[in-house]
Amino acid sequence: MIRRVLAVAALATATLATVPSAAQAVPRCPAGYMCNTQYFSDSARTNLVGVKTEFCDGQVSTWGRLSGYIDWSSSPCN
Repeated sequence: MIRRVLAVAALATATLATVPSAAQAVPRCPAGYMCNTQYFSDSARTNLVGVKTEFCDGQVSTWGRLSGYIDWSSSPCN
C-alpha cells in the first residue's frame, strides 16, 4: 500500500514538473498605473482572443478568453 502511495506521489510530481509553461503569469498592475493585457491563442501572437484593461480609477474591462499567451503593458496615470 505504501509503495502505491509513493508511486502515485512520484508520478504526480513528475507530471507537474513536465507541464509546458504555455500559460504565463500576468503581472500585477501597480497603483497609479493603467494596465492592458492582451491574450493570444498562439506563441506567435497572431490570434487575439481576449483583452483585460485595468483603468486608473480601479475599473476593469474584459472581453473574450483571458488565458493563453500574453502581451502586457502599463502606463502611468496622469
